Amino acid sequence: MKSNKISRRRFIGTAAAATAGVAMSGISTPVFANSKNTSDKLALLGGKSVRGDKKWQNWPQWDEKFNSQMNEVMGNRVWSRSKKVAEFEKKWAEINGSKHCLTTVNGTNALSAAWMQSNIGPGDEVICSPYTFSASIFGILYKGAMPVFADIDPTTFQIDPEQIKKKITPRTKGILPVHICGYPSDMPAIMKIAKEHNLFVVEDACQAHLAEIGGKKVGTFGNAGCFSFQASKNLAIGEGGGILTDNTEYYDRLYSYHNFGYASGSVSGQISSITALILANKIRMAEYQAVIGLCQLEKLEEQHKIRNENGAYLNEKLAAYPGVAPVKLHKGATAASYYIYGMVYNEDKMKGVSRKRFIEALNAEGIPVGTGYPNDPLYGQPMLKEVFESDIYKKCYSSNELNFEEYKRKNHCPALIKTYNSSLWIWNGGLMLGTKSDMDDVINAVDKIHNNIAKLK
Repeated sequence: MKSNKISRRRFIGTAAAATAGVAMSGISTPVFANSKNTSDKLALLGGKSVRGDKKWQNWPQWDEKFNSQMNEVMGNRVWSRSKKVAEFEKKWAEINGSKHCLTTVNGTNALSAAWMQSNIGPGDEVICSPYTFSASIFGILYKGAMPVFADIDPTTFQIDPEQIKKKITPRTKGILPVHICGYPSDMPAIMKIAKEHNLFVVEDACQAHLAEIGGKKVGTFGNAGCFSFQASKNLAIGEGGGILTDNTEYYDRLYSYHNFGYASGSVSGQISSITALILANKIRMAEYQAVIGLCQLEKLEEQHKIRNENGAYLNEKLAAYPGVAPVKLHKGATAASYYIYGMVYNEDKMKGVSRKRFIEALNAEGIPVGTGYPNDPLYGQPMLKEVFESDIYKKCYSSNELNFEEYKRKNHCPALIKTYNSSLWIWNGGLMLGTKSDMDDVINAVDKIHNNIAKLK
């Protein structure tokens, strides 16, 4: 039976020469080629898949050695916020190098709370990354502010600081960068802009656990950094969120906000035990959530190391294929979370084979890849139109500002649309925790399709 693998020595030894060959001759020169894998019939066309029957690592992961800790917290009947939540907050703050952490029931609430306790309000504008999920901007809308979208750099997937500069007006009061897929946004450049214009910055780091810029963790550059611990995330609790900040007064307000508005630190006054001092919510993390998080923290840094080793390996090898360029880390970024491994598809360099067809072929070889977010820009979604039709927005903004078609035109992001039409997301939870052999399967599958590309047309 033919092997789907190439030898380790040949795989590594041909990388530099192969890269040069592809650059000179398009896709006609095989990369890492040998007769055992690149001449096989594509799985999509009836051949044997590169991955075969091998399974990727399951996600989320749980070690039975942690069962006793869960049994203890369930058995003591203290399930609402208590000592375990405080312990998790302390450790999450420490591992990220932040002064304070406040946990919430989920990442969406973390993002919303961060904006709810800012000074952003009706009539203000917040410049946002458009390459994100709708929950990123809920808090901005809850405060009656106007989201303004600045385009991204399609090679990094991140909001472009130069585009942020173009969107600043006298009404601009904040910036929302999103470290999408776990790749860091250019926070030094963004914070320089924020400092020059006195802007409040909330980092959406929900997908970017332990990602770094110059050794400094994302989520610690802005006024607040928000994380999700939902089941798919690199630190998986099931549901859960966290907010990092170095501002003690802001942290006190966040704590009060997440706990009915009760007194907390600098949020104080003459109170009874049930007196609410600020308009608030109840979004406290539960003890059993925190115990799951504490257990997962024991493995996170080692898993982060593996993800980055595998990410660097894929980046090096896949750079040889001009049609599937790996997403770039901006200059200065020292680690990504690799929550998702991103690539940019170039149909012109793949003999005109559509991205859809390429994805079908790669899936058939056993590699879980998709397009990422659908081609539905956040600035054009019906949610915003409904908000604009609300009484509060009609009282605070002109009819021209609330003209949805005009709003979409002003916020149109061409690079975002280009990315929607070219992005490739590899995600299967534990895939980036795999062995080098697993990563070789990803590369061999791309290589196999690359060398049989004409047969897909």
